[in-house]
Amino acid sequence: NVERYLKTCIDSVLSQTFTDYELILVDDGSTDSSGKICDEYAEKDGRIKVLHKENGGQSSARNNAVEIASGSYAIFLDSDDFFCEKTFFEDVYECAKAGAEIVVFRYYKYYENGQKNDCNISLSGISTKDKGELLETLVKRDAFFCSCWSKSVSLSLLKKEKICFDETLKCEDMDWYYSVVQKAKNFAVIDKAYVCYRQRENSVTSTVSSKTIKDNISILQKWNEIFMEMEEGKEKQALLSSLAKLYCNLLISFSRNRKDLKEFEPEIFSFKPLLKYSLNPRTKTIGNFAKILGLHFTCFLLQILDRVRN
Repeated sequence: NVERYLKTCIDSVLSQTFTDYELILVDDGSTDSSGKICDEYAEKDGRIKVLHKENGGQSSARNNAVEIASGSYAIFLDSDDFFCEKTFFEDVYECAKAGAEIVVFRYYKYYENGQKNDCNISLSGISTKDKGELLETLVKRDAFFCSCWSKSVSLSLLKKEKICFDETLKCEDMDWYYSVVQKAKNFAVIDKAYVCYRQRENSVTSTVSSKTIKDNISILQKWNEIFMEMEEGKEKQALLSSLAKLYCNLLISFSRNRKDLKEFEPEIFSFKPLLKYSLNPRTKTIGNFAKILGLHFTCFLLQILDRVRN
């Protein structure tokens, strides 16, 4: 249901200088003209496959696409976002064909007024030889993104390891990416922004509900237990630190709607020990506040800061 943005999205793929790809468009039960737009494009370009299905949500759409995909690498793109560089596929392919199972890159936040803001992180000078060192550097630079659209992933890895998006979760990217990172051995990074991530007030990622909070708690619980069982080292420290950042994001979401989400407070506060693994400055700051002032007062401060910022 994003007929307003869909053509911009598709055109950004079709304008790529690298042309050996397939474009899978999943019409997830749209009630506007999105499905018709997809079919019109497919009639003009043989590289385009259109899958019409009953509405099942983002995870269902992505899983269905991966199942019928026949390429070597997968790049996900939400239908209201678009690629802002014509050499994107070409650049990513050069990294991937050298053996990288995951290629990480930067993105822009794109606003309705046409403003484009860089995500303000640097991927320059990062060594990809040691997985633990790579993950540690990404976390320290606040550049460990769980979003599936901010990296290219080996399709054979996804299929061999049977990695799919959990269709019961609203924050499915987090759970999916941790599964991918655990299995992947070879990484590459490109210090360039390729995706324009559209900022819409009513988008799926801009809303916070009880379901979102429950799913965040479930993901923290699941992966905290898994990572704690890992051998000591940089990889374990980095992954636990990435969880600490997700926990900080959860605290911010909770503090915004504290009265309505009061029932989740005991569970949320039980993850406080994660804050000791903080590696990046923002997470460290919240961790220090929590250590000195406690979580109740920290959430109160986060609520005030959020109101001032908005």
